[in-house]
Amino acid sequence: MPSARLLILTAVFAVIACSPGGDDTANGGLGNTSWTVTSIGGQATLPEARPTMTFAAGGTVSGSGGCNQYSGSFRTDGDRIAFGQVSSTLMGCEGQRGLQEAAFLSAVQGAATWRLADDGNLVLGGAVEIVAGSGVAEGPPGDEPVADLAGTSWTLAEMGGTADFAHVVPTLEFGADGTVSGFAGCNTFRGPYTLTGDGLTLGPLATTRIGCQRPASAVEAEYLAALAATTSAASDGGQLVLGGAVPLTFTRP
Repeated sequence: MPSARLLILTAVFAVIACSPGGDDTANGGLGNTSWTVTSIGGQATLPEARPTMTFAAGGTVSGSGGCNQYSGSFRTDGDRIAFGQVSSTLMGCEGQRGLQEAAFLSAVQGAATWRLADDGNLVLGGAVEIVAGSGVAEGPPGDEPVADLAGTSWTLAEMGGTADFAHVVPTLEFGADGTVSGFAGCNTFRGPYTLTGDGLTLGPLATTRIGCQRPASAVEAEYLAALAATTSAASDGGQLVLGGAVPLTFTRP
């Protein structure tokens, strides 16, 4: 007859065997963090077009490649990391921005390890190393907090470093009743907003469900994701700048 100690050990091993392999808490600490890429393969990124990465606890990653917006899945297991297929919008990126974005997306797909360096930077290891600093830009230095947005209307001028939306013109309107609405590229949306000092949160946003073809569908998806991730609002020479995972710049219609 098995001893009591043997039975206890058997039960412990059974629990371990039934646990999902590599299921580290909140994806190894990357969940709910945002980063700005400072170098790719040892080459400093362009100051005006630094890629960003926002890791959600649910296992998705999104951000700006420096021109286009991208999204995909990721999974960590200890110091190992694997990215699923990354999809991006298809706006044209010329010159150094286009080359940098292609290098960044290729390096992300090839990343195999991750670690937090002593200086707090995130380092993704692979054939090409990515180094990123914590947080993303909340808007250009010198911007002033917005005192009130009620009754104002805006047209999107720039999203994550690009102003090319393939002739799609997203909008944003703030109501006096604490709601925000607008046109996302194909569908319209509406939801609540909260403005406290320079802090701004939008949503949850409800949308109509009209089928959208590219490029409108791609612009709409990235625009709605950027609005949902908004954390701040500031004014800059008559423009409205929303900070978050993907900065948004608006002008008056």
